[in-house]
Amino acid sequence: MISLNLKNKFEALELDDKKDAISSELMFIGELLKKLEIYHGIQNDFKIKNYNLNSQMPENDFLTFIYDDIFEIQKQLLVILSNIQNQ
Repeated sequence: MISLNLKNKFEALELDDKKDAISSELMFIGELLKKLEIYHGIQNDFKIKNYNLNSQMPENDFLTFIYDDIFEIQKQLLVILSNIQNQ
């Protein structure tokens, strides 16, 4: 669970800064997944997109952008889990 201090800092951010923070966290998760895949010998090239803070992306487009990344993370987790179970 997120610490109250970290949550309060996030809530204090401007909307665009929140979008950037979410994108950064998803990219970090993507890098962790890549390390897990390397550790388990899984050859799978995927990329989590980086939200450009200056893009002024409409809210609906941003949500779709982030949803795509979340879906990719879910898919990669399933690949890793399947690989671990089949060992």
